[in-house]
Amino acid sequence: ASNEGYNETIGGHVTYFSQLESGGDYQLDQDIVQAKINVAPYVLVPSSGERIDFNYSFPDQSRVIIRVFDLSGRFITTLVDHYFDSSGTVYMQEDNSDWDGRDHLGQILSPGTYIMHIEAMNFQTGVTTSDITPVVIGIKP
Repeated sequence: ASNEGYNETIGGHVTYFSQLESGGDYQLDQDIVQAKINVAPYVLVPSSGERIDFNYSFPDQSRVIIRVFDLSGRFITTLVDHYFDSSGTVYMQEDNSDWDGRDHLGQILSPGTYIMHIEAMNFQTGVTTSDITPVVIGIKP
């Protein structure tokens, strides 16, 4: 993954953002006040090499964690764990940033429905917002 950084000028101050280790396209948006995650499409067939694109939004001064769980609540993997000074949206749509349907050990998940969960916590205020979206792991007939 690239270590290229982003520079955004806000009110005469320059704030530096490093690209996420897993890639993604960061876009500043100061109007975001709550965590949100979007996945498209919802069905993924990782055994065929498919990957799933997603994007997530978060308020400023947030530690953003995106995890995948099965329907019983068991942890599957962590996709993102990163601190952001300013609110914005990250688009995970390249091969190095989208999700390949594997668990934290690199194993392809069994067919079924999984939950992608985002949590954004502001350490200064303690305010935490979260969102979830389903992801279906399928197989080719």
